[in-house]
Amino acid sequence: MSGFSVLAAVEQSASSVQRASAASDPPRVMLILGGFEFSIDALTYNELSREASWRWSAQERIGQADLLQFTGKERRTVTLHGEAHAFYRKGVGAIDDLYDLADKATPQQLVSGAGDVLGYWVIEKFNDNKAKRVSSTKQCH
Repeated sequence: MSGFSVLAAVEQSASSVQRASAASDPPRVMLILGGFEFSIDALTYNELSREASWRWSAQERIGQADLLQFTGKERRTVTLHGEAHAFYRKGVGAIDDLYDLADKATPQQLVSGAGDVLGYWVIEKFNDNKAKRVSSTKQCH
């Protein structure tokens, strides 16, 4: 078993949400980043967390409460955590495929399993932890 963590994603450009399939169609994959599919056949994630924030600057006023002025949006981030199992379907080779995609250092289109186009994103950080489990066996006489 090998775990992975990807801080996917600095949005490169906003795009309108488009539907690639009907709402009644069951999604075949969880998420697609570029040509990489997060699916039961390749690599699944256990946790997806999103972060967004907005900047507000306080404007001081004499004798009155401060006013807030909107100064812009911070970039959005998506973080994925999951596991790959060595002998199940594509195994840990899928982690290498994801690493190779990150190593291209180019924005990739992110599409949900339902077909919603989420814009162009980049992989900023990639963590791969491999745990090797060796069973101990003893010869019986």
